[in-house]
Amino acid sequence: MRNRWILGAVVVILWVTARVFGAEDTVYYSDRFVFLGKDVNQPVLALLKFDRGRDRGRYYGEFYGALYDQGRWRYFEGNDKYPYRPGDLQTIQPSYYARAKGSVESGFRLRYDGGDATLNIASGPIQFLHVPNPGRTLTSTLGVAEALLAIRNQETWGDLFHEPLRWTGFNGLQRYAGLFKEYHRFYLITESGREMSFYHNNADRQAFLNRHHLTETFPTRGGVIQSGAIYPFAPQVLPMRNVRPGLAVYTVPDRWRVDAPPFGTLHLWARDMGVRNWFFGGYYLMAIEGVFRYEGRDERVWGMAEYIP
Repeated sequence: MRNRWILGAVVVILWVTARVFGAEDTVYYSDRFVFLGKDVNQPVLALLKFDRGRDRGRYYGEFYGALYDQGRWRYFEGNDKYPYRPGDLQTIQPSYYARAKGSVESGFRLRYDGGDATLNIASGPIQFLHVPNPGRTLTSTLGVAEALLAIRNQETWGDLFHEPLRWTGFNGLQRYAGLFKEYHRFYLITESGREMSFYHNNADRQAFLNRHHLTETFPTRGGVIQSGAIYPFAPQVLPMRNVRPGLAVYTVPDRWRVDAPPFGTLHLWARDMGVRNWFFGGYYLMAIEGVFRYEGRDERVWGMAEYIP
């Protein structure tokens, strides 16, 4: 009986140790870059996302990107996981087809060359905008800089949003149920040069934390407007029209009203969608146009939105 008790105690200790040290050893880093061209009539939009992490001593990397150009979306053929050398995860190691060099202080040089497209983006130093996630285990910041995108020997000036993230205990290779629900993320600029970024997530935060034994997750909503000064706000994202993708059991919004108190109201619509959908879920990138209504005036606004049902 005593031996059985000792064996049970050892099993419990090992289980607790694995949970504690395993969680500490599991960490996820991500650098997201979003480019918005300044020509609303012929918009050029790009997303480049460099993920990497460590899970119980095993390192990994993953690149994901897309381009909106000449009126259509393209998901890059070079999107894939890749081996990651053990070491400093703050440094972005290149994938087979994409790389990111530089820093917040010096600006970034981004390149994708996967056969389907060759893309280069060069930015100035990143100006801090916002801290979307100021937690202990989940931290991220948001900044923006003027940038130049080059593709097919053509150059486009625009703004580059940069969002670095670190999440202890989160495995970037795992798909976590309940992380997002009816998730909207917008990156926008206006004709007067204002920059906006905001999000709204209808996921049940506490249910997600309980299910996956994490201590922090993304806030329900938040955002920032830069117009001379920097103004945080809590957006109310109200879908005004929904469409149903073929064979899907869910709908996708393509018209919105966004209340941004105390600044004004955004009326937005999707110009084009880049669709990756399946029966029970999907992932959407959208080219966005609209109007920013404030102080009795209307201003054109455009950019990119991300939607996860």
